[in-house]
Amino acid sequence: MRASRLLSVLLLLQAHGRMTATQLAERLEVSTRTIYRDVESLHAAGIPLYGEAGHAGGYQLVDGWRTRLTGLTAEEADRLFLTGLPGPADELGDGAVVAALQLKLHAALPQP
Repeated sequence: MRASRLLSVLLLLQAHGRMTATQLAERLEVSTRTIYRDVESLHAAGIPLYGEAGHAGGYQLVDGWRTRLTGLTAEEADRLFLTGLPGPADELGDGAVVAALQLKLHAALPQP
């Protein structure tokens, strides 16, 4: 679970740029303190990210850095057709899988 969450933090930062610990915690349904620990773990693992304090602050990856860890699991590939249908995916109990799939697809797209 933790490894999956670390990858999700990484992919969220890659897809959205700067995000606060609170935003990350809400998206991943964990505490802000957990995000602080996860960001520290990513930094210790050599991921080039940094945080800025203040109203406009947050965590972000160093400009131009991108990961290629966007491979789909078999379960995500099976749910590919649900990516445009978050409501029905939730009703089928596949909301979390589809959310992870959408994040990976978004992260794999080139920067605008």
